[in-house]
Amino acid sequence: MEILWFWSQASNVVHLYREQQEFYGWQMKQFQNRTQLIRDDIIDGSVTLRLHLVVPADQGLYGCRFLSSDFTGEATWELEVAGLGSDPHISIEGFKEGGIQLRCHSNGWYPKPQAQWRDHHGRCLPPETENITEDVQGLFSLETSVVVQEGAHSNVSCSIQNHLLGQKKEFVVHIADVFLPGTSPWKRAFLGTLVGLPLLLALLMMLVLYFFRKQRKSQEKLKKQAERDKGKREERWAFHSHLVTE
Repeated sequence: MEILWFWSQASNVVHLYREQQEFYGWQMKQFQNRTQLIRDDIIDGSVTLRLHLVVPADQGLYGCRFLSSDFTGEATWELEVAGLGSDPHISIEGFKEGGIQLRCHSNGWYPKPQAQWRDHHGRCLPPETENITEDVQGLFSLETSVVVQEGAHSNVSCSIQNHLLGQKKEFVVHIADVFLPGTSPWKRAFLGTLVGLPLLLALLMMLVLYFFRKQRKSQEKLKKQAERDKGKREERWAFHSHLVTE
């Protein structure tokens, strides 16, 4: 009896079982150390092949061929690979174009995921940017950003969906009104304070440096004057001593 599992064509061996032995040397390199034949129901004519550590490159047409002295049969099927990525993460980047810029990132998706921003009313927010990259294993990472304007405060969500599985992952962040630029006086005052505080600190530092330098120059001037006065006194004393000696 022989059971052959193959990929695309019979010469591409995924797993071979013949005369109660498994022949791993016939396997394609990409399937080595990743297959496991389950033979619990082989007497009833049923076997299962388990493939571990599935990657996007594994998708495609597979077949199983059964050969024995009194029976021959073959079946084929298409394997589609899909994977949910990591939970999305939202970071607050700062003020931009009259609002707050948010950035959402997630990785490990297959196939290419779709991202969607929504406000607390469930309305779609147009993304500012969206970038999808593919790693060496064929998995996709997605990064998208949005600028949240005044009135779109409260809960803002970033959801990433795998359309093949019909599943998504979502992250929700709360944006307080105080962080959004607006027209009310207290908001302008708040933001003005945030902007003006570094300038005020810089001005204070400049004043401190100015007075420090001025004080140091005064001290140096007094020191030089004291040295000149000391030199004059020493000259007068030497002259007086000379007169007394004579």
